[in-house]
Amino acid sequence: MTFEVVEIDGQAQKIVLAGRLDTGTVGQVETPFTATLAASGKSAVLDLTGLDFLSSLGIRLLLSGARVVSRRGGKVVLFGAQPMVAEVLTAMALDQVLPLVATEEEALARLAA
Repeated sequence: MTFEVVEIDGQAQKIVLAGRLDTGTVGQVETPFTATLAASGKSAVLDLTGLDFLSSLGIRLLLSGARVVSRRGGKVVLFGAQPMVAEVLTAMALDQVLPLVATEEEALARLAA
């Protein structure tokens, strides 16, 4: 599991997630992921195009990160989920809490709304 941060126009950041976000990897990325979101104080779009698998611990991590951003007045939007990951997100109703869209452009538009 890896993540990369890309600044977008000074107002938001894109976090690109790749690999498996599960029991074996959440512990490795939880602190740096949450710290990255907290330190920026900006809204974020999470790029899930490279995320192959998402477990319940991964969902908890996404919710925790979104909570940190929300406390600072920002938003988090997910985009590009692969079919299996999208299925998990909708089955767990996470898409009702965090917007899930198909493309980065749609995600950025949701942040601006």
